[in-house]
Amino acid sequence: MKLKQFSPLLIGLYTTVAFANDYPTLERVDSVMTCMRQHGGQTIENLYSCSCQIDVIASMVPFEIWDEARTFEQFRGLPGEKGGIFRDSARSDEVVPQLENARKEAEKRCFISGKKHIEKKAESKSATSAKEAS
Repeated sequence: MKLKQFSPLLIGLYTTVAFANDYPTLERVDSVMTCMRQHGGQTIENLYSCSCQIDVIASMVPFEIWDEARTFEQFRGLPGEKGGIFRDSARSDEVVPQLENARKEAEKRCFISGKKHIEKKAESKSATSAKEAS
């Protein structure tokens, strides 16, 4: 009897989770691994931060837009006409800013960037030194 009362809630929760996780696993893992490499390597802090980052991006940008924007980003550096297709596209001007905005939001919500990470370590070292001195 109680299960019937919660069924609509469970279906709604499942639907929300399904939409939040519409990125292929391979793309999520690649994104996390790339992020970790760019921010100092495979540490547990980076794992949590980079996993959070892709989750925030996935909640803000549908996979198709993400995939398209990343394609524009990767190939706009090509020289000449080949790169021009990716640099001078109205579609690029539409989708790349969406991804950039999602990344900025993810940085705010999730990230311990390199500088903050170093400052945090320096603070903990100075706190440890102060405890040892007293």
